[in-house]
Amino acid sequence: MKKYIGKRLFQLIPIILGITLLSFTLMQTAAGDAVDALYDNSGGAVSETIKAEKRQELGLDKPFLIQYMTWLGGVVIGDMGVSYISNEPVFETFVSKLPATIFLTLTSILLTVLISIPFGILSAVRHNRFTDYLIRFFSFIGNSLPGFFVSLLLIYFFALKLKLFPVMGNGGWKSIVLPTLTLAIAMASKYTRQVRTTVLEELNKDYVMGARARGVREPVVLYASVLKSSMLTIITLLALSIGSLLGGTAIVESIFMWDGVGKLAVDSIMMRDYPMIQAYVIWMALIYVLVNLITDLTYHYLDPRIRLEQEASPWN
Repeated sequence: MKKYIGKRLFQLIPIILGITLLSFTLMQTAAGDAVDALYDNSGGAVSETIKAEKRQELGLDKPFLIQYMTWLGGVVIGDMGVSYISNEPVFETFVSKLPATIFLTLTSILLTVLISIPFGILSAVRHNRFTDYLIRFFSFIGNSLPGFFVSLLLIYFFALKLKLFPVMGNGGWKSIVLPTLTLAIAMASKYTRQVRTTVLEELNKDYVMGARARGVREPVVLYASVLKSSMLTIITLLALSIGSLLGGTAIVESIFMWDGVGKLAVDSIMMRDYPMIQAYVIWMALIYVLVNLITDLTYHYLDPRIRLEQEASPWN
């Protein structure tokens, strides 16, 4: 197991190098640069001489590979550079935005689990009955609505009309409710259908029929056997969502002015703040590799077949 974990962590190095190099290349092909964006947003006319001096100060006048290697060398020693826009250290700025995104991730995942697992199980148990049709109908609607449209609906009814929650900002527990609902509605709708499908497949397997034939009570069969076997699929879905949420949900954070890494990434892209964008790229790569590793370790714990296969493999 230790060799397996070490191998997966070692794979992180070429993945990050490849992703950062690709993103750096794409940013270089974009029209304009950070200096143009900086002075265009300042509202004043600036001569090309001043822009050239600023490019020289930021190192943007150097060849692409030199810019990339200079930045990469700084990252290796723990220096991610300074923001082109705010002149603040990139690492400190990025870390300051993480708590808001992590908090939104936790609340969204918790609400999603509380909704999708019970309703998915209920829909499977009540297969092709009124309850099943009703749950499937609402999950279909929730999964079909775009996130920005759900955001606007929630703002209109709960913030503007009923005045129960603030429209935007990070002030107090009420401000987290609408962003959490926006994310949870889409995820819970998708996962309810997935949980229903997985539980239905398990209910039709031989071990379930055998347990029922032996007189095992239905709740015991459902929660002790079926739900545990279904957890692999559920964990996979949740892991993907956690990685996406920790990367920041740009649309939701921007609409609700939630000051997390998603909004920071959007602002940085608009301003062509290359060091900040690269910090975001590294964060996303780390999140997905680590989340996938944790998911594999969870598989190892929950499914004995995977554990025996990994132990027998000469590569682990």
